Formats: sequence, C-alpha cells, structure tokens
Amino acid sequence: MLFVLAAAISVAALTVVLISNAIRSAERVVISDTRKMLSTANLELDQQYSYRVSSDSSWPSLPRAAQDVSLRAISQATLRSYPGVEGGYFSNGDIAGYSFPTHGSGERKIDVPEAELTDIRAAIEGAVRTGHGEQVLRGSRDLVVIEAVANADHVAWTMKRLSGLTDPGERRRTVLLVFLVVAALISVAGTLATVFGLRHGLAELESGLARLETDLEFELTPRPGELGRISKSVNRVAAARRKLEAELQREDRLRAIGRLAANIAHEIRNPLNGIRLTMQMLKQKVGREPVRAKDIDLVIEEVDRLNGLLTELLAFRERSTAGMEPQPALPVIERCVQLLKPQADESGIQIHVRAADPDISAPVEPKQLTQVLTNLLLNSIAAISGRGNIDIDVRRNGHSMSIDIHDSGPGVADEDREHLFDPFYTSRPGGTGLGLAVSRELVQAMGGTLTYRDGSPGAIFSLTLPAGELRP
Repeated sequence: MLFVLAAAISVAALTVVLISNAIRSAERVVISDTRKMLSTANLELDQQYSYRVSSDSSWPSLPRAAQDVSLRAISQATLRSYPGVEGGYFSNGDIAGYSFPTHGSGERKIDVPEAELTDIRAAIEGAVRTGHGEQVLRGSRDLVVIEAVANADHVAWTMKRLSGLTDPGERRRTVLLVFLVVAALISVAGTLATVFGLRHGLAELESGLARLETDLEFELTPRPGELGRISKSVNRVAAARRKLEAELQREDRLRAIGRLAANIAHEIRNPLNGIRLTMQMLKQKVGREPVRAKDIDLVIEEVDRLNGLLTELLAFRERSTAGMEPQPALPVIERCVQLLKPQADESGIQIHVRAADPDISAPVEPKQLTQVLTNLLLNSIAAISGRGNIDIDVRRNGHSMSIDIHDSGPGVADEDREHLFDPFYTSRPGGTGLGLAVSRELVQAMGGTLTYRDGSPGAIFSLTLPAGELRP
C-alpha cells in the first residue's frame, strides 16, 4: 500500500512539474515570437516615419492634429500586415498616430486603450532612456507584450494581446497531463479503498477461522467479491467438518458400546460358568452324598461377584449431586484410612496423612468421595509388593483443594497410562478394570478432576475439587 501510494504521488507530482514546465516553455516561446514580430513592426514604423518626415519639408510646421492624422495613416497601412498588433508613435511629448487595423470589431479603432496606457508610457520612457523599452503584462486570461524603439525625435511602439498563450497542440498536451494527474489521484483513492477493504475482510476471515477452531456451528458472514467466495468455501468446509465430526462421534459411540458389551459379556460369562459348574456338581451329589456348605459358598461368591460388577457398571449412570454440601474433607479421608488400616497393616504398609489446613472444606457427596478414596487406596495397596508407604497430602491451591495419594510401588507402565481410566482395562490379574473409570466419573460429578502423574518412584493420583471459603 505504501509503495503504491508513493508511486501514485510521485506520478502526480511529476505530472504537475511537466505541466508547469510545458506552460512556462510555451509562454517563453510565444513571448519570444511576439517580440520578434513587434520589433519588426517597430522597425517598419520607424522607417515609414523617417521617410514621411524627410519627404515633406513642411512637416515641422504642420499642426499636431494634421501630424496625428498623417501618422495614423502610416501606422494603419504598416500594421495591417501584422495581425493582432496595435501601435503608433510618441512625438512632441505625446502619443500620436495610434491605430489597430486588424481589430476584430469591424470598426476602426483609433483610441489608445486606457487599461494599458500606463504600461505603454512606461515602455516608451524605457526606450527614451536606453533606446529600447518593453513591458510584459500577465493577466488571469491573457498576456500583453509591449515593445518600443526610440529614434532621434520620436519613438515607435507596438503592442499585442495574447489570449490562451499556447497553441492548440500545446493545449491538448496540457489537457492530457491534467487528465493523467486526475487519473493518478483516482487510482490512489481506489487502491487505498481496495487495500483497506481487503485488510478488513482478511481480518474478519482470520477471526472467523480462529472461532471455527472451537465453535463448529459458527459460519462466516457472506461477503461480496473474491472474499465472499472464500467465505462460502470456508463455510462449506466447516459444514463438511461438522458432518464428519458427527459421523466420527457416532462411530466412537458405537465402538465404545461394542467394547463395553464385549467386556460385560466376558466378565459375566466367567462367574456364570462357575455357577453352572458348581450347580452341576451339586446336582450329582444330591442323593449320594451330603452337600457341604463350602459348595454353596462358591455359588454365593460368584453371585456376589456378578452383583459387584453390575454395581460398578451402574456407577457410571449415577451422577446425583443431591447430597453435596461444603464440609471438611479431612474426616472423610481419615475414615477411609481407618477402614483400610487392617489390610494395610497385614501387608506391612503404612499410610500417612498430611494436611496443611486441617479445616479445609469442599462441596462433596461423602459416600461418593469415600468410594473414590477407597478405590485409590486399594489400588495403591495392591500395587506395593511387600512393605511400603502411602502418603496422602491435602492442601489448598487458590480456590481448589487437592488430595494427592502417593504410593511407593512401581508406578504405572508407559503402555498402560493412555488407557488408565478406560472401562474394563486392567493390568492386574483378577481386576475388573472399572475402579479408576468409576472413580473419575464420581469425581467429575462433584465438579472435580482425577489425574495421574509419575511419582518417581511410585504413582501419584491427584484428586482436585472446588474448595470452600477460607475460615477466619
């Protein structure tokens, strides 16, 4: 834009300079030609004056009126050959013999023009002093050139009025240059308008594309011209993207449902097979030998296993927050630790709770928080082989509360981290793969997050919840 503007201004300035130079050059040429014409006319007037005076011995005694009439006849005959030239003589202290034979009015003009009389006398006075006098008068519409030549007892003077200054060819060139200046200015205005329009349109496109990254339903505003076609193309791409996203989401849901159904079928088949085998064995024993209590216990254990599996599945659906209210989090944590302490002691594992703010509170559902903490602590106990430690750190982070459970186990393998919270994914023999998935769902229902990070050594599961107001 700046380069185009600079070029256009340069062209306009150059055109103005050329026009000014052309006008000055044309004026100089016209004035020079006019001076030559007037000098020639003055020379001829002077010759005719000398011839008239020398041929008539009574000339000095003639009355001034008679001399004026005679000199006017001479200038009338002499200047007829010089179109547009008027003039006469200066003799005996006054202007005499004035005529304008080629005056365009159709009548004889014998009166000296009053508008230029002062300048005519100035040219005559210059000629009397130096032998040659001249005046160039520049008006708004014309230019007047006056020439005077002095002799011993008289001065011959002529004058020509120039209107328009230049010839037709020069006028056409001037008009062309003016047209170029106007065209350059129009080009500058058009270029600036186009550039600003493009910048505004591109800014709208850029902001619209940035919004499309997060809002798939957004559409660019239709615009005219090239940018309008780009906007329509972007809107078509966005519509195709929305359709593709919907199809991908549908396929993801179908794949998730398929995986869930397959995993549920797999998990339910195992206890059902155990129940069937146990019942077949009981059928064979009936009537031949007594049924033992441990045979019935096997059936009950498998039924309990099915009931536990269904309970964990139903936890995905249960997102009720009716029981949520701000309450201290530390008592819930300590109750979970107390429940699992016998199991931890049996494995030689010590559980430590550290709270920088014992009164920190959060809006939680106690049963759901207890289930989440129990799942996490059971996973940590199962992950530690032999003696070890589990550290529970409770702290406030601005407007949130975090509970970090850090165990001294081997941590989570790199290949398992991506699927750590996927339902039915487990790397532990005998696990259902629902504990962490259910825990994350329950935490999200309470407005928090559950994440994993490497403890180096061990694993850290971080539970973050909105914190209550600080107590005074």
